[in-house]
Parts: sequence; structure tokens; C-alpha cells
Amino acid sequence: VLDFLTSAGELASQEGPEDHVVLSSRVRLARNLSGVTFPGHAKKASRVETCKLIMPAVSAASAMRGGYSSVMSELKALDKQLLVERHLISREHAAKSAGSALVLNKGETLSVMVNEEDHLRMQALLPGMQIKQVWQKIDRFDTSLEKKLEYAFDSNL
Repeated sequence: VLDFLTSAGELASQEGPEDHVVLSSRVRLARNLSGVTFPGHAKKASRVETCKLIMPAVSAASAMRGGYSSVMSELKALDKQLLVERHLISREHAAKSAGSALVLNKGETLSVMVNEEDHLRMQALLPGMQIKQVWQKIDRFDTSLEKKLEYAFDSNL
């Protein structure tokens, strides 16, 4: 991951609208899988199996081509610290090990934490004031994953 993070991502290397006032725009989505125990209540073996189910779907998404993926247990402490500093993972996710993972797109504008508080914690980032565009980016990605993974939902909400 250190090699991946040594270059400036799109967020740091591109200018955006109103970037003299707004550094970046971010949208996060949390999704859980139907019929699968939530990560906070799941045993290690269940989290590992869930990760094995999610990772191929996320990594194969066109938005992630040329990106980076890793299970958290294989990342060094320095790598995790860099990811936290770039706001690509949470401090809580950096502390995770077996059954948790990370997928980043090449430009570091799209990331997915697998088995953080939810099965998928997705975020999209763009430079400057681009709320509509960043929403569209994460919505397209989420829609592509929804075709491969069965999301949990409550029709009464």
C-alpha cells in the first residue's frame, strides 16, 4: 500500500470548484448484506466468510479498476496510519484484523471499508465543492454493487 500511496491522489492533485473555501466534498454510504450477521455481532469466521463474499464484487467493479485492495491483517501499522491520515479508512477500521478489508480506486476518490461497523462502508471524495457530483459517483458505484450483492433492507423504514 505504501507504493500506492506515495503518489498524490486525485483529491490532492486536482483543483475543484470553490477549493479556496471548500477543500473536498465527501459522501458516505453504509450497506449491510441480507441474512448475514452484522460485523459487530459476528464471530471471526463469519466476518472472514463475509469478506470473501464482498471483496470480489467490490474489486471487480469498473470504478475500482487499477485500484488497490487488501485485508486489514496484511497491512503494516505505517500503511494504516497513512490511510487514516488521507481519510480513506477510519481509526476504528485501522484497528481491525481478520475479516476486514479495504478497496481503493486508483485516484483515491472511492474507497470501501469491508466489515467496519457495517458490511460495506463506502465513500466518495472529490476536490472542492462538488456535492452533486460526489453523490452521483457513489450512487453509480452503489447501484453497480447492488446488482452483485443482496443488501439488507426494512420495507417499513
